[in-house]
Amino acid sequence: MKPLVADQHSTLSHVAEAAGVSQMTVSRAFGGRGRIAAETRGRILAIAMRLGYRPDPEVAKLMHHIRVRRRRRFQSVMVGLTTRRPDDSEPYFRALVAGAEAQAVERGYGFEVVHVAPTGKNWSVVSRTLQSRGVDGVLLLPAHRPIDLSGVLDWEKFSVVSASASATGPVAHRVMPHHFANALLLCRSLAREGRRRIGLVMSADHDVRSEHGFTSAVMWHGANEAAHAVAPLIAREAGSAELKRWFARENPDAIITNELSAARDCARSVGRKIGGSVRFAATSLNRQDHAGISGIDERPGVIGAAAAEMLAGMIQRGVRGRPESPNTTLLNGRWVP
Repeated sequence: MKPLVADQHSTLSHVAEAAGVSQMTVSRAFGGRGRIAAETRGRILAIAMRLGYRPDPEVAKLMHHIRVRRRRRFQSVMVGLTTRRPDDSEPYFRALVAGAEAQAVERGYGFEVVHVAPTGKNWSVVSRTLQSRGVDGVLLLPAHRPIDLSGVLDWEKFSVVSASASATGPVAHRVMPHHFANALLLCRSLAREGRRRIGLVMSADHDVRSEHGFTSAVMWHGANEAAHAVAPLIAREAGSAELKRWFARENPDAIITNELSAARDCARSVGRKIGGSVRFAATSLNRQDHAGISGIDERPGVIGAAAAEMLAGMIQRGVRGRPESPNTTLLNGRWVP
């Protein structure tokens, strides 16, 4: 073994030669990685100190980044969790999943959708399956109906992001459409077209899922900007007698619903036609929807991608469990005339 002479230009190879070990062993001693005896590590660090060797912090950061990227690219998996059926073809849901999957793959993660039963019958199976597959992150996708999924998994073992308010639990960071801003844009756009009595008809489930954002915006518009305020109708059935009474009482010249099929049901119930004297509009309208209806493109693909990007960052930083102060990212949609 050569005598130890301090040198400001000492390198990792000098330390390895002086200690009689490989450069990999020296690297492990400084990084605290791999199997290395405490006595050996202490001896290597002492030799390095006497030689004046200091590892380059920028190189250390780069190597850490490379190791993390390599590990995540081939080992880490994201799962999208939903109570919707595997054959659910709802356009918003499918577009959001596609956006999330594309972003996950771009970041080097595997991605798959796992369907859980709303009744909770297969929740224990799901928990075992995710852990056996090495899942690191869970993306809470839009559910069929508002549901609390707090009991599905041990959430402290996963990084979690929600892409919908329909999962009322567990508490998680979220990426969602800006429901209030979108509905207000919808009201103002209809008003510019000359609509003076703008009403909202929405199911109770969807009102909860949107955290009452649509209802609040329509009521604010009616109280502050509209020529005539129309009370929103939160209905349990689109074809109910309550809807017909509301239509006769409020006499709206524009009706906002949550999607095209709901608009058609509403029009049929009140004896009107899409594209007729009463304008129908949707808070979530796909680019393919063209039938005399206006609305908002909520850009679900962008929302899914943003949620997957947030989840990837949390996985990389090792952030798991329920946050003490959850935050919500709201993304604006665009008007579709």
